[in-house]
Amino acid sequence: MASVSIGDRVSDLTGTHDGKLVDIDGSTGYVLQANGVEVEFPLARLKPYEAPKVAQVRTLSGALRDTALSPQQKALLAAVPAEILAAVARSYEAGAEAPDRDATRTRTEFAALPDQKRLEVIRIYLPSLPQRLLMQHMKLVVAMRDLGKARR
Repeated sequence: MASVSIGDRVSDLTGTHDGKLVDIDGSTGYVLQANGVEVEFPLARLKPYEAPKVAQVRTLSGALRDTALSPQQKALLAAVPAEILAAVARSYEAGAEAPDRDATRTRTEFAALPDQKRLEVIRIYLPSLPQRLLMQHMKLVVAMRDLGKARR
């Protein structure tokens, strides 16, 4: 059993309740939670408060996780013109603001994505760009299409 005393910030062993230990009566501790409710716990079920662990933000899933770009993929990513990158970034970030998305999840900004994920986002969003923009870059469009076929 961890040593706790009156005035300490404590939580129960499961971490579901936390607050300030306001009284001890024998083997029972009385915890005042932030919402004003006082809860009693056996002292053996109390521990010093530990801040919850912050979950790591994951941007990749499945087969894309932790993979490095091949030399061909690096060359393809480097060949994407700035105007295409800007248009894809706008489309990608506009998709993060869709009203039907889960409000608790946030999407990483396009510029902060790892290269592998950025290449995949370009491949996905490229067909949705205006034809007048894509007509100048047909070789890129074909290369991205071929990249998608190679993944299957």
